Amino acid sequence: MAANEKTKRFVPPTLVLAGIIIATTCTLLFPAVEGLGTKVRLPVFHGAMTWVNLAAFSLVALLAVAYIVTRRDVVYSFAEGLRWVSIPLWLLGSALGLLAAVNTWDFTGSKASPFEVAMADPRLLAQFWILIAALVLAALGLIIDDKRLLAGADLGFVALMWAVILRAVLGPGRALHPDSPVMNSDEIFIKLMFIGIVAGMGLAALATAWWIARWRSAAAAAAESAEPVA
Repeated sequence: MAANEKTKRFVPPTLVLAGIIIATTCTLLFPAVEGLGTKVRLPVFHGAMTWVNLAAFSLVALLAVAYIVTRRDVVYSFAEGLRWVSIPLWLLGSALGLLAAVNTWDFTGSKASPFEVAMADPRLLAQFWILIAALVLAALGLIIDDKRLLAGADLGFVALMWAVILRAVLGPGRALHPDSPVMNSDEIFIKLMFIGIVAGMGLAALATAWWIARWRSAAAAAAESAEPVA
């Protein structure tokens, strides 16, 4: 039994490593395109990361609902683990998004700097405001112990996130951000590599959330067993 439990400890990190390898391999195999060359891999990787991040945040909301209904600690543990994966991932994705914009968008004819033009784009602005809200959510996770309140905060954040995204996508004023050129491509290999990046990062994100949930649950159990019996 102990040996079996010891083996299970290596499952999450193994899955994380497998996901990273899959995502990295598919990114490096993504073909160069006319005009951008291999620089296209940066916005493609950022796009895949955004897909994974949005799905992860949405799953956090679903798990929050499940916890509020069932009050099962195992559900909350996974939601909490996924929250602590998704927030840093969005921070990294925001930096990559700005970097991708500055290095791959066409700023011909603009008198302003590429950075100023990029930051005026509604989708990048939406990414920035979501980052601010995510950092607030992270702060709440550090200072509040009530699981129901935090589950409610998760729901509020995800509702705000989708409202901001839909406004940016459907509203006026979008300038340079492309409309999913990968999925609009006729090249099957390009789509397969993109899906591979999404799958790899998704696997790594879920496995990391599971890893955090296991660690938190084990720490809570150890603390409970160490409490003196009255």
